[in-house]
Amino acid sequence: MLTRLRVSGFKNLVDVDIRFGPFTCIAGANGVGKSNLFDAIRFLSLLADRPLNEAALSVRDETEENGDVRRLFHRVGSTYAREMFFEADLIIPSEGIDDLGQIAEASTTFVRYTLRLAYQEQSSVGALGSLEILEESLDSIQQAEVIHNLKLPHMTDNWKRSVLISHRAAPFITTEEKGDSRHIK
Repeated sequence: MLTRLRVSGFKNLVDVDIRFGPFTCIAGANGVGKSNLFDAIRFLSLLADRPLNEAALSVRDETEENGDVRRLFHRVGSTYAREMFFEADLIIPSEGIDDLGQIAEASTTFVRYTLRLAYQEQSSVGALGSLEILEESLDSIQQAEVIHNLKLPHMTDNWKRSVLISHRAAPFITTEEKGDSRHIK
């Protein structure tokens, strides 16, 4: 369950921070970003199963120019944002099925996924650019932060403590800079 989403630099979404509950209604005038919010969620979902650029090209496009990922970056006039940023807090099931078909137990059930992307221009003339990962992380959200960050009024602190497991201190995914290169671990 997605409980919070922060997005900036994606289409017309700049410094958006939304908390979700079991039922969340998204309403607003035309052109304010409702569909783009769902496109951001879809993009993050597609990343679970597809390569980065393929996921980006699969996101809805109003202009039908499906070959250029730059269209996903916030634009003012002819100037595009340099980066886009996503941060998603999620409650995940305590049990699942691994790739071998065996039951796997989660060491944590409340996680934060962070992704910061930039547009990478291609050096050849006429070539379309691609996305570059500047930062990617997946961390367990610790119990103390769970009670503070999970703003669902019908869920008591005792319920949160009993359902939200947090037995992992080390991150699942990190980004390390080494000289001029980045390594995603």
